[in-house]
Amino acid sequence: MGTKLDEISEYRRLKGFSHWVEDALLLALPITGTLFILDVPTRVGVVFFTEQYCGIFLTMYLAATFLSIPARKQSKKQAVPWYDWVLVLLAIPSGLYITARYPVLVMNLGRITFEQIFFGTLTIILILEALRRLVGFSLVIIVLAILLYARFAVHFPAFLGGRPMSSDQLINYLYLDPNSMLWMLMLAATIGLAFVTFGQFLIHFGVGQIFTDLATVSFGRMRGGSAKTAVVGSSLVGTITGAPMSNVFLTGSITIPMMKKSGYPPRMAGAVEAVASSGGQIMPPVMGIGAFIMAENLGVSYAEVALAAVFPAILYYFAVFMQVDLEAGKRGLGGLSREQIPSVWKTIQRSWITLFTLGCLVYTLFIVRMSPSTAATISTLVSVPFFLALPENRRPFFQLLINSLRGSGRMLLVVGGVMSAAGLVVGAFNVSGMSFSISFMLSQAGKGNVIFLLLGTAIASMILGMGMPSAPAYALAAILFAPALIKFGIYPMAAHMFVFYYAILSNFTPPIALACFAAAPLAGTDPMKIGWTAMRLGIMAYIVPFIFVFFPAMLFKGTFAAIVVSVITALIGVGILSIALTGFFTQKVSLFRRVVMVIGGIALLIPMRRGAWELLLVVNAFGLGMVLMALTPEIRSLFNKFRGLAKPTDLAKMT
Repeated sequence: MGTKLDEISEYRRLKGFSHWVEDALLLALPITGTLFILDVPTRVGVVFFTEQYCGIFLTMYLAATFLSIPARKQSKKQAVPWYDWVLVLLAIPSGLYITARYPVLVMNLGRITFEQIFFGTLTIILILEALRRLVGFSLVIIVLAILLYARFAVHFPAFLGGRPMSSDQLINYLYLDPNSMLWMLMLAATIGLAFVTFGQFLIHFGVGQIFTDLATVSFGRMRGGSAKTAVVGSSLVGTITGAPMSNVFLTGSITIPMMKKSGYPPRMAGAVEAVASSGGQIMPPVMGIGAFIMAENLGVSYAEVALAAVFPAILYYFAVFMQVDLEAGKRGLGGLSREQIPSVWKTIQRSWITLFTLGCLVYTLFIVRMSPSTAATISTLVSVPFFLALPENRRPFFQLLINSLRGSGRMLLVVGGVMSAAGLVVGAFNVSGMSFSISFMLSQAGKGNVIFLLLGTAIASMILGMGMPSAPAYALAAILFAPALIKFGIYPMAAHMFVFYYAILSNFTPPIALACFAAAPLAGTDPMKIGWTAMRLGIMAYIVPFIFVFFPAMLFKGTFAAIVVSVITALIGVGILSIALTGFFTQKVSLFRRVVMVIGGIALLIPMRRGAWELLLVVNAFGLGMVLMALTPEIRSLFNKFRGLAKPTDLAKMT
């Protein structure tokens, strides 16, 4: 399915002994995680703390990072220099100390020893260096600044001040406390590992390609078929990868050239792929690690989070789908040629595998109610034999198996690096009291106006998400900002979903829009141009969170009647906003009519709410009236066409 992530990355291409060591670590990461998730140690009589497994995961991902990724981009990629071998050796005790000593340490966390400080300091330095190689300097600087703040918070002004904290206390807390680095590392090593492995197996064994083929067969012949295929295909693949940048590389290498060839400008082709790939994290049934962290934070099942996410995700993708269709109409673009569309019959024959794999995941998650990590792991193992039903998988089966595990290991380097760094930040905020201070300041600011509170939270959440994967960005935003929203009286699910959405939006919002930067070389244009176009396509992601905060019916919280009315009016509203943003329906739409449509579309988006039925019905009716007024020329044209067809002479000709 296009270019694999490990073929376009900055990884070394090693040979000989160093290659074998690197490969062993990359393969061991998903294998060890799978064994732990399936509780194999307990079944063979070994009592094993989760934190001890996290120590093993920490050692492996750090060592593999220093072997796989050079210190500088300009460095040679065929050999490992001596200093990286030193870092590999230092990574071994940093994590294995936790594995070996945690059962004793957990009984005396308040007692600080020299070896705890030594290994804690070493681990923090190694995590920051791994983070620099994986992501870049910007995130390292942010983490360092927060760690320094935690150390010297007591010297800050009252509203920013924190608890007094010695360096030894801070390092010990960050390294060993289960509410700091180990908490986020545990999420990476269990839920993150399980879903990364699930996604990599589906991608390498061709299931991702089947998703794209299904989208192409379903929408390829339509107006703007190439872009519609990209929207649907990338959203489906995005549900199994949960990583916008990876998804752009995987699907964009096919869809972006296809859109450009069909007539879409490069910036539009890149923007469609960036927005569609980013939305996979808000589309059930698989929403990435962030959704599972949300379920833990709220103390609810993942099923409740997935149900709440359904309608906003539908509005998000409906808006993108409508805009690419209208854009095609405005530019006079047709569908794909017959040669570009795969065989319908062959695609249908192969599609049962996608239904089986996702069906297995849905069954284990929502019916059997397994834990997310167990459900994803079981689904992966059960699906593997069925991949042999595809003829192209039979001969290279074992090679594909190895490639799937290796691909999982490589993706886990980024997941482990960013999540462990995020754990350091979470620990620093917790131990310094900064999370409480920020929550208190936001609550005070919001006393005058809840809109100011939401705007401040939205901006702060987006800033956190810039250059950082959505899961750790949401985890931080949930600690810092969500409590203030809940304290203000906002429905907890809506508060967490609000910061979750805005943490994701940074993937296609300039200036640091990682999905747009990934799409830029494939589209052959400036990532900023892609970013501004992506903001227009993904407009619903900016609007919907403000609506479901005030009207939880959009999250399926309310009466059945309120939910049904809200769904219908919101879909109409999204369609009208898409026309206004594109400036085209059956013909070009004037600026005045577009403004009227924006007002009417937003009025239709407002859902029903208990205790305000009459008022909100009036608002929706007003919106519908504005829309009908704006669409008068199109309505008159359709009426005239219908009246013309109804003439007896025309009907006789037709028959």
